[in-house]
Amino acid sequence: MDKYIKSLILAVALLLFMASNTVYSAQKDVLLQTTSTWDNAHYKKLKIKNPEVTVLKINIGVGESLPMHKHDLVNIAYVKHGTLTVITDKDDQITLTEGQCLPELVGKYHYGKNTGDVPVELVVFYIGEKGTPLSVNK
Repeated sequence: MDKYIKSLILAVALLLFMASNTVYSAQKDVLLQTTSTWDNAHYKKLKIKNPEVTVLKINIGVGESLPMHKHDLVNIAYVKHGTLTVITDKDDQITLTEGQCLPELVGKYHYGKNTGDVPVELVVFYIGEKGTPLSVNK
């Protein structure tokens, strides 16, 4: 019986060792972690009583621009394809390419323009008070 228990303990230890060394193919990369928008304006304390999350896919054709607009909620854009230049009404700008994230401006007018040679595909994540417009045109 003693030999049986020792063999059982050895088998369990071997299984635990193998399970703890399992190799998974899933990987994670932090694409963005920030406390401010791209122009270094820090996020204010968020007071959201009825939070709503919206995710949009936005396509912008070659040479096209979005209208001048602002956001009154926090949003992050992920550039899935293409080259996007974001320009403020003060002519500050930033250019992003495929795979980059943009912590969008809050309460400041700006627009996005496709400055590359392929269509831009964005995935934009918004979080704010339920019912808040995602953007307001100027």
